[in-house]
Amino acid sequence: MLFTANGISGFAQGITMLAVPWYFAQQSMSSQFNLIYGVITFITLLWGLTAGTIVDRFNRKQVFLLTNTTEAIILLLVASYGFLQGGLPIALIVVVFAVTIFGFYLHYPNLYAFAHEISSEGEYTKVTSAIEIVGQSTNVLAGAFAALLLEGLDWHPTLSVFGQTHSFSFVIEKWSMHEIFLMDGITYLASITLISLIRYTPQFEKIERGAFFKRLQSGFRYLRQHPAIFRFGFFSHSIFVIMLVQLHALMPLYVSQHLGAGGHVFGGMEVLYGIGALSAGIGVSRLFRNMHPIYAIVVMMVITTGALLLSATTQSVFLFLCVGLFIGFTNAGTRVIRLAFLFKYIPNEVIGRVNSIFSILNVTMRVCFIMLFSAHFFGIGSNVVFAYFILSLFTAFSAVMLLRQTRRQALA
Repeated sequence: MLFTANGISGFAQGITMLAVPWYFAQQSMSSQFNLIYGVITFITLLWGLTAGTIVDRFNRKQVFLLTNTTEAIILLLVASYGFLQGGLPIALIVVVFAVTIFGFYLHYPNLYAFAHEISSEGEYTKVTSAIEIVGQSTNVLAGAFAALLLEGLDWHPTLSVFGQTHSFSFVIEKWSMHEIFLMDGITYLASITLISLIRYTPQFEKIERGAFFKRLQSGFRYLRQHPAIFRFGFFSHSIFVIMLVQLHALMPLYVSQHLGAGGHVFGGMEVLYGIGALSAGIGVSRLFRNMHPIYAIVVMMVITTGALLLSATTQSVFLFLCVGLFIGFTNAGTRVIRLAFLFKYIPNEVIGRVNSIFSILNVTMRVCFIMLFSAHFFGIGSNVVFAYFILSLFTAFSAVMLLRQTRRQALA
């Protein structure tokens, strides 16, 4: 029921997270959106640390319910305003985007901590793979539906049977932002219903109940005592950094400015991201079963670097979609292996805080890139390809550092 609830809400959430940057791109406001996105991401720095302490302190089922209820109320109120006024101001669209991101930073640490709590060590890879399979299956559907809802569909095919021609008509009207937000809000209600039916009793006994800053310091203390885990957790996150920067900050510009294509390519890229990620969830553990997990992650970083360079040096819709497939695989594959590895070493009573610290470091890197790419230079013509060059250097550097640090000191 937890995976089903996560899939239902993730489906509409994925459409929302695609619709908002595409809306700004259509208004020729991608640079402004990237600046807004950078500010929102910066604000999540403090929130991410707070989220980790919440996950390790409170009943994780109740955290799921509170998160989904809050997001449902806000989205439904904004959608209702849009229906009453016949549209939404940009400020409210930004509010929904921000609320979704804030929910993300509490939901996923809570999901990972919950999965870790109820799983045995021998099940870690299986469980992390299942999380990716469920999540990425919904991303495939979200990308397909986003392509239809953002651009609409007006298709009139003909079919000849025994000399007679039959015509068909498939028409889907383009959805407005408040209609998309309404659907998103309703799926949160469905998620709340499913989660409320889960029978759950906390499985761990060591709950730190001190003051907020004292509990927060425990997460940092753990990483100071285990520097090899810190290095692994930090550098292995690089593909996730570039994936989110590309998806929300660069892809609308790349598709509209560099490729001169429409929303169908934007949505199609999300579908291929999902297909690549889904295949990773199903097969990455088998593909790399004879390779040390860290070396497997380095291989996927090298593949990602090559895919980014391909984007920077070509102007082909087909190749760009292939890049989406590759990065979808490497991002999800790295997440599966990375999470299973961290599950093995990090105690459940601090895993929420430790994952949040890694998330905050991830956010910091994304803020730097997003602020850089919000410069007017990257929004002119095909200059967005220089951003892809920069991201490829980042993943290559992370691969080298992870390899060097791992050779210097093992995690065990």
